[in-house]
Amino acid sequence: MGNSKTAIAEFFNSVIKTFIVKNFMKFEEVMREYREIVFEKLKEYLPQTNSNLLGEFYRMVREYSERKGKYFRPTLLLLSCEMHGGNFNDALLPAVVMQLSEDWILIHDDIEDHSEERRHKPTLHRIYGNELALNAGDALHIIMWKALGDAVRNLANNRGWNLFDKMYNILITTTEGQYIELSWIRHGKVDISEEEYYELIYRKAGYYTVIGPLQLGAIVAGALENNLKDIERFGKPFGCAFQIWDDVMNLTVDTKLQGKERGGDILEGKRTLMLIHLLKNCTLTERDYLITLFRKPRSQRTWDDANYVLELMEKYGSIEYAIQKSKEFIKNAKMEFDRYASNLPDSMAKKLIREAMDFVISRDK
Repeated sequence: MGNSKTAIAEFFNSVIKTFIVKNFMKFEEVMREYREIVFEKLKEYLPQTNSNLLGEFYRMVREYSERKGKYFRPTLLLLSCEMHGGNFNDALLPAVVMQLSEDWILIHDDIEDHSEERRHKPTLHRIYGNELALNAGDALHIIMWKALGDAVRNLANNRGWNLFDKMYNILITTTEGQYIELSWIRHGKVDISEEEYYELIYRKAGYYTVIGPLQLGAIVAGALENNLKDIERFGKPFGCAFQIWDDVMNLTVDTKLQGKERGGDILEGKRTLMLIHLLKNCTLTERDYLITLFRKPRSQRTWDDANYVLELMEKYGSIEYAIQKSKEFIKNAKMEFDRYASNLPDSMAKKLIREAMDFVISRDK
C-alpha cells in the first residue's frame, strides 16, 4: 500500500510539472491524465480472489470500473480542490469515491432503463442477468462507502464529516431524479413542461455530475459554506447543459463512438428536451402518435419507432433547439463562474474548470 501511494504521488508530481511547462494543456487532456491517477488508487478497492466459488462474482464487481469511464466527475472534484487552494492528495480518495459511485449507479440504471450497451460493451445485466448484475452493483456500492469512510478518516477537523454529508446529499438527490424519470415512464406522463424537465435533470444529473463534485473538492480544500452555495450559481446551468448535450449525443452520435446504443433514449422512453419541443411543434396527428408510443412499455417500442421519432425531431428542429439551449446554459454558467472565480487566485485549475464548460457542449462521446 505504501509503495502504491508513493508511486501515485510521484506520478502526480510529474503531471503537475508537465502542467507548468505546458500551460496550454486542454481539459480533455487533463481528464485523461487524472483518470489514470484516480484509477490506480481505485484499483486498491477492487477485490481480487482465487476462489472458484466467488471468481465470477468479483469479476462482475470489477467489470464497469475496469471498463473505465471518462472520469469527468473526479476531474472536476480534483480541479475544484486545487482552485480553492487545497491539496491534491487529500482530494484523491474522494475522487475515487465519486468514480465508484458512478460505476455502481450505472449498473443499476442500466437495469432500470433496459439499456443494452455501456462503455462499448454489453451491459452487465445482458451478460449475467438482472439478479446477478444487481447484486454486483450492491457490492460495488458497499465498496464505495468503505472508500468514503477512509476518506473521512484522512481529513482533519470537520472536513471529513462535511464530505460524508455532501456525498449523502448528492446520492439521495440523484435517486430522487431517477424516481421522477421512472415514475413519468411508469405512469405514462409524456406531456411535461421545460421547467419540469430542468428540475428532473438538476436532480438526476446536474447535482451529481457538476455541482456535487465541485462542492466536494471545495470541502476538501476547506472552503466555507458560502462558497458551496455560490458554486450552485454556475454549477446548475453547467449541469443542465451537460445533461441536455448528453441527450443530444444519444440521438446524433454513432453507437460505436459514444459507447451506448444511438437512439436508446427513445426506446427507453426518456423524456428529453427534444421530445418536449417536438410535442409543441408537430401536427396533432403526430402528437397523438408520440404520446401513444411513449406510453407503451419498453418491450413494445421498436427501432423503427425510434428512427421515426428521430426523423420527426430532425424535421421540426428539436435537436437544434436543444443544442442552442445547452449553449445558452453554458453562457450563463460562464458569467456566474467568472463572477465567483474573480475572488480566487488565478490558477491552471480555474482555467480548466472554465474550459470544461466548452468541453461539455463540444464532445461527441
